[in-house]
Amino acid sequence: AESQKEEDAKILEERLKGQAEQLKYKYELERQSEVESAVAAARDESARHAAKQAEILKQEMTEAAEKQIRDLNSFWSDEAALRESVVEVEYQVKLEKSNALLSGVSEMLDVQSERYQTLLYNQKLLNLTTALFDAINTSENVDATRLQASVDLLRTEYKHDPLISAVTASIPHSVHCSSFTILRDRLTELDGECRKVSLMTSEDCGIGSKILSRAMSALTIHDSTYDTSPEEGGSSTLYYLNKAEQAMKSNNLDSAARYLNQLAGTPRTLVMDWLKDARALLEMRQSARVILNYAKSKNNS
Repeated sequence: AESQKEEDAKILEERLKGQAEQLKYKYELERQSEVESAVAAARDESARHAAKQAEILKQEMTEAAEKQIRDLNSFWSDEAALRESVVEVEYQVKLEKSNALLSGVSEMLDVQSERYQTLLYNQKLLNLTTALFDAINTSENVDATRLQASVDLLRTEYKHDPLISAVTASIPHSVHCSSFTILRDRLTELDGECRKVSLMTSEDCGIGSKILSRAMSALTIHDSTYDTSPEEGGSSTLYYLNKAEQAMKSNNLDSAARYLNQLAGTPRTLVMDWLKDARALLEMRQSARVILNYAKSKNNS
């Protein structure tokens, strides 16, 4: 009867874990949907803003050109009288004023055209940086093709922009990043491996440390509340592993990487590849955030 109770408790525990995983997955999907909806709304608002600005510029150009042409026609309306009166000086002044008006119209059109081109240039930059930000901040698998295309376009289309050039120069030419979800799942797998060698924190650790590590792993494998710091006499490996897992549950990759970076010995060796991939993702996120904010500031100026 006692073994049956234990068996039932285990089954109940597995069911609760399964339900918790389903709820967590559903929450991540809903959160991803909300992020995508917010980004789409921001992109639509930006497009509407650009179209409105373009229409305003077009209207200003049309009105200014029509006014200049009316002024020019007004000057030339009495051309016949000027010629008949043979007032050469006045005629010459009139001609110079007409040329000045035409020159003014030409300069005004050049300025307005330049403003319109700048507007389109900045809007395209915002679209590219938004696509890059979306690609690198997805919680599922990162689309490497889309990510690479966004970076390459920024490099070629905005190579004369100092900030864009500086940021893209820091990004590897062959872009590859693991998603947050993949890193979280890998850390869960590494947790068990690190616990088995938790006491092997230096090169002089022998078979005794390995045996004790496995024993401690068996005793604390389900203890997610372990919070005894090394300064308090606790295991540094178990302490930093728990801290890193808690940080990942809070979607804080930066803190998780900082905790794992404090591991030593064999546990640190086991997480080195994970740390490398985490740093790559953090650096790409930072680069995407910088150029996206830069593009937004240019479109709002």
